[in-house]
Amino acid sequence: MSKVRDIIPSAPGESMHTPLAVPQRAAARLQIGERSSGVAEVEVTPAGLLAIGGMVGAILLGVAVVVRAARS
Repeated sequence: MSKVRDIIPSAPGESMHTPLAVPQRAAARLQIGERSSGVAEVEVTPAGLLAIGGMVGAILLGVAVVVRAARS
């Protein structure tokens, strides 16, 4: 990863008021051999993770209904 980022901590009292608004960051780099590589970065809040989990759950439930209907 070529970018250098400064991590700026939030004020101690600030995160206590809005724990679902504090963003979390993650980065990953994958390299296979000399030619293939990939970089991924994500920044999401805990509330965003809950929303993503809800959407994935709804999609999985919808797929299960379609598969069951196709078998009948």
